[in-house]
Amino acid sequence: MSSTQSLPDLQNSEDIRGIEIDRVGITNVLFPIKIKRKPIEGKEPKYDEVSADVKLFVGLPHNYKGVNMSRFMECLTEFSHRTISLNSMPDLLKLLQEKLKSKDAYARVEFDYFIDKAAPVSKKVAPMAYRCAFTGLKRNGTTDFVLEVNVIAASLCPCSRGMSLLEQLDHGELNENGIDVFKTLDIKESKAYDYIKNKVGMGAHNQRSQIRVQVIAKEGEFIWIEDLVDLIEEQASAPAYPILKRPDEKFVTEQAYNNAKFSEDIARDLHLALQSDEKIAEFSVKVRNEESIHPYDCISYTHSNNWKYNL
Repeated sequence: MSSTQSLPDLQNSEDIRGIEIDRVGITNVLFPIKIKRKPIEGKEPKYDEVSADVKLFVGLPHNYKGVNMSRFMECLTEFSHRTISLNSMPDLLKLLQEKLKSKDAYARVEFDYFIDKAAPVSKKVAPMAYRCAFTGLKRNGTTDFVLEVNVIAASLCPCSRGMSLLEQLDHGELNENGIDVFKTLDIKESKAYDYIKNKVGMGAHNQRSQIRVQVIAKEGEFIWIEDLVDLIEEQASAPAYPILKRPDEKFVTEQAYNNAKFSEDIARDLHLALQSDEKIAEFSVKVRNEESIHPYDCISYTHSNNWKYNL
């Protein structure tokens, strides 16, 4: 008898408690995968090798005591240095299902995806990191691939902006005689007053928005990370940039001021933009604003009517 034959295999023993486990597997696995970049027109597509944080799970029938942990890694190893995408994820899920004898399978690969981003005025370019994830779910005979993109952007409080507009100011600077300079200005006689009063103020507080969008593409469609990033950033008060020179900072500050949005506004505008995208079948949105004048964050959620996951 060999040494392996004499070793106990308790996870394969029968369990008599009659309770199924929804999801069991491995997590916090660092693993190299390849991601296909959106090709530049007229050029061959490129691939990035990234270090992914991987989670793999299956459902455990009520009569099995445990799962064979090494089989998860055996399945994943077959995808070492392979491209993970909408097209290859079903193969990984099927392999997990077969190797671990489960009717369900779940795989998530989370990674940093870098996109070169140019500042709006100086055009200084630097790589911007976006935390992304591919999640595959095989359940009840249905397979779904969820693309997740996390974007950092700017939001500016409409309430704060409205309270600080020129027409809301009660007083301005006092001169050496104690006279309110603002009230001495005959600015309301100016033809430009109606325009100026909605543009000029004492400032408004702003936040860093952490925006998470998860989408499922319609059958036969493919959604690029780059396109989803653009869609998300368009709904914020202003994008964030890795490099900003002074003219860039002025541009972004004014852009945000003229495009003030609550977290609720960003969430609703994203809902409408995703809903109107012909490639997207289902979506989920989460907007977290890291408040600058409050000791807590503001958060908004929304999703399509047919969204069925809580990932």
